[in-house]
Amino acid sequence: MIGRNRVVITGLGVLAANGIGKDAFWNSLLAGESGIGITTLFSSEKLPISLAGEVPDFDVNKYIDRALKPKRMGRFTQLALVAASDAIADSGVNREYLRSIVDLPIVIGCSAPAMDLLGENPTTTTAVMSIPNAASSAIAYSNGLTGSIQTLSNGCSSSLDAVAYASNYIAAGKAEIAIAGGTDSTITEYVMECFTKARKLPEISDPPSASCKPFDLNRSGGVISEGAVVFILENLDHALARQAPIYGSIKSYGTAIDPARGREGLGLALSIQNAIYNAGLLPREIDYISAHAPGDSTMDLSETESIKAALGNHAYEVPISSIKGSVGSAMGTGGAHQLASTLMAMKHQCIPHTTNLQVCDPNCDLDYVMGENRCVELKYAMVNTHGFGRSNGSMILENWN
Repeated sequence: MIGRNRVVITGLGVLAANGIGKDAFWNSLLAGESGIGITTLFSSEKLPISLAGEVPDFDVNKYIDRALKPKRMGRFTQLALVAASDAIADSGVNREYLRSIVDLPIVIGCSAPAMDLLGENPTTTTAVMSIPNAASSAIAYSNGLTGSIQTLSNGCSSSLDAVAYASNYIAAGKAEIAIAGGTDSTITEYVMECFTKARKLPEISDPPSASCKPFDLNRSGGVISEGAVVFILENLDHALARQAPIYGSIKSYGTAIDPARGREGLGLALSIQNAIYNAGLLPREIDYISAHAPGDSTMDLSETESIKAALGNHAYEVPISSIKGSVGSAMGTGGAHQLASTLMAMKHQCIPHTTNLQVCDPNCDLDYVMGENRCVELKYAMVNTHGFGRSNGSMILENWN
């Protein structure tokens, strides 16, 4: 990470298909539970496949003050507001102090705008509430914050890119604290029809919760989900001065695009190499990889090959897992879901197993954590993400415990 200041994560707010709140999210991963089921956010007889990972029991009026008129917001904004509020509370930072900061960066990643509002009968607020930066703007407005808002949209890499972007403010000494993360809710008839025609969705299993099978021989596609994750990032000295809880530090980030010719995801090997180089580490020092692995036959294999190309012989020794069997693919929020789970794994020194992985694809021949969770010593962990549009990102975290 370029700059002189060490960046740490002190707050965490999570909404995912397997639960609301970091504890529900983490405990569900450890238990191998899945939040994937038959879609309820829309009803359609046009689609042969209607699986999705919906945030469970999300009553907007329970979580957001009615004075903010949450029902006028897109669902991705609603989710982001709750995640931001939880992250601020989790960090223990004083809200009045946050309001006093004139240069507070707020950086949110999303892959799409409010798809649930687009295509519906327009109202006087539709134009404002459906734009991609509605979520970051609402976080600032609802909390009375000033500074800058940034919105990044790089497909599934969006939220991880947003965290890296925000961390650069702190690393370069331009901010002491920042808010960053991702949010997406694209479970609509139109989006599902697009992915159905692209043949990217799996067949419905019995039960539906077993439909997403990362690295499994019988996998048939990823499952679209929704969610939001927001982090509080701080300069280490700033965090220590207020005795804040520290989940881990951001050691480095690497990005790369897939080349114009070649298999999808080929740039992931380069993003992994860039992250390791930027961290000043050797491949053998990586203790765990949180894989993008959505359960897609092509992408899971491509990531496996990229890890081999980047890590050499160490690729066969490092434990790897995917959380997509539990939470699905929340588009631009997927990387943030992985980042949250990796921070929890480092805190507890425990890698959650890959939900629904029963029989490994022979071509996916690395050390995937399956069947049961694995307790190991984790000092450095890597999060991989690959997005439609050929973007790739790899973030290395350092344990604080």
